[in-house]
Amino acid sequence: MNSVAELQALVNDHKRIHVVGRRSKTALHQVDSDVVLADLSGMRGITEYQPQEYTLTVLAGTRVSDIQAALRKEGQYLPFDPLLPNHASIGGTVACNLSGSRRHRYGGIRDFILGAGVVDGLGRAFRVGGVVVKNAAGFDLSKFLVGSLGQYAIMTDLTFKVFPDAPVFHGLRLRYGSLGDALNAVFRCNRSSHELDILDIAPSNQCWYLLTGLAGFQDTLPQRARQFIAMMREETALLDATEVADDGSLRDSLAGLTGDFLVKAVISPRQIPGFDALVRETQRRYSAGGNIAWLATEDIGTLKKILEAEQLPGLVLRGSVDCPLIGKPLENLLAARVKRVLDPHNKLV
Repeated sequence: MNSVAELQALVNDHKRIHVVGRRSKTALHQVDSDVVLADLSGMRGITEYQPQEYTLTVLAGTRVSDIQAALRKEGQYLPFDPLLPNHASIGGTVACNLSGSRRHRYGGIRDFILGAGVVDGLGRAFRVGGVVVKNAAGFDLSKFLVGSLGQYAIMTDLTFKVFPDAPVFHGLRLRYGSLGDALNAVFRCNRSSHELDILDIAPSNQCWYLLTGLAGFQDTLPQRARQFIAMMREETALLDATEVADDGSLRDSLAGLTGDFLVKAVISPRQIPGFDALVRETQRRYSAGGNIAWLATEDIGTLKKILEAEQLPGLVLRGSVDCPLIGKPLENLLAARVKRVLDPHNKLV
């Protein structure tokens, strides 16, 4: 697809349609032979960017890294920290709700999407939301589309608010002897005045690491880092702290997760101890202060049963599965109503 008109014609001419971008999330694109693919990779590019207003509008097929490069020239960035930047499109990122580790400070995609152009299951093209930061009139359908997997309407372009990026990033790896000690440290961080860009938890060789990062200016950041480490030494069971070079590895929620299947699960920090005891053989990292679990495994069947038993919803991003949604079923009456309005013939799958 290279235009909205082509996409409308495709929707009008076929009974079942599945949206693809750059196909970076293989588990989402296993569809029946009678399903027509709506390939949005040709719809790419920035259509409007106002650095002084901190707003950006971009076509849905645009690669995330291309957006990041354009923002970087103006000293700005997407605070929800999209994942798989070198491979994923921005439309797929929004459809799967894939925010990264730096979302900890400011929030996820829903906090930064302002509006979207869409084509619905009836072939109608229209805009939802707005193109300015201050827009609070009525139900914000653009936020509802986050995590929708393209099943309510096909996003053709997206508008975001962006932030000035801090010039310096200071990464720290804090080592703890147990998961309980690491979680207690997370709770202490959340009660402190230190504003962390990253707060992730990861296991390693009989210990646990708190992966943290602060961002700011060169003249104040080293002092902030020293004060943060001093607090953690005094008030948590910290074993040692190591500075991490800013090579991007600390910021990558998916670093080291190499299993055939990659799963995102929604969790809370207080659920982690019981859950982690069940997935000890699984590669894992708990991101965003322990509110997202990233899991890589060779045994998706066992992980699916664990998520079901723990009543946790999961999304399979990589690997061959019958359905990418696993774990706790998502029952949403509002979603069903929106589906009936936007896609009454259930064309978008």
